[in-house]
Amino acid sequence: MAVSSSASATQLDVIIDGTWVILPRIDASNNIIGVDVYSAACGHPHGALFVNQLNPEPWPSPMSFYLLDPHSLALTIQRSSGQKAGMPISGIDQTVNHCLGQQRPLAGNWDLLLSISAGPDAWASSDTIMPQTTDGAGNTVNCLSGRDAPAGKISGMQTLSFTGVSAVKLCGAPANVQALIPSPWSGTGTLIFEGDMPYYPTMQHERAAITAMANLAGMDLLLDYSLPPKNPPGQQGRPQPRIHTSADCGYSIIVLPS
Repeated sequence: MAVSSSASATQLDVIIDGTWVILPRIDASNNIIGVDVYSAACGHPHGALFVNQLNPEPWPSPMSFYLLDPHSLALTIQRSSGQKAGMPISGIDQTVNHCLGQQRPLAGNWDLLLSISAGPDAWASSDTIMPQTTDGAGNTVNCLSGRDAPAGKISGMQTLSFTGVSAVKLCGAPANVQALIPSPWSGTGTLIFEGDMPYYPTMQHERAAITAMANLAGMDLLLDYSLPPKNPPGQQGRPQPRIHTSADCGYSIIVLPS
């Protein structure tokens, strides 16, 4: 577990990969001051890993991740310049994300809550796809249906970058995970949260994730066809079928403050 350090300011990237409901918190100036990340309760195991580099290449093996128990985690990020607001909420790219424009009451069916104490300086979305596929007759069809189905692209990986970092503490995680974070904080690094460890490529498995996520966020949303495969960093296409590889059964839903 990290403590305050007098080391030079550095950067932490927090990667949220897989099926999550993400709620940024904002101040009166519409700058992000914190982020809450929920996993819907659908029986999927979650993993976490810290690596001492940005933009990990190659992507860490799924077998290197530590499994997380269902409960809440608190990620405290201190900056060398003191606490400050992060980027404007308008900096989240809504053209490549499924965003809810009106915040709705969250249900209680979540397994994991990651509460981040600071707002990021940058927010990048990747693993972006158009949620469409081809049916048995060769017609292009939408994978998702319902009143809240996305009208455009969706992204399965969110990278939140925090600069000027002087200390990092992850409370509630297993001791082995906490021990991976430098103490005192002395460099750059990436903290990765995987939404499904491992991934089982079946329609039942995928639909359970989308249905649970929709119920958590109060959405009318259903998975009718499997989502197209996504390409994680450092990998050209994902092998099918697969067991031990990065999550591919869902994507992020971002609930924007009203």
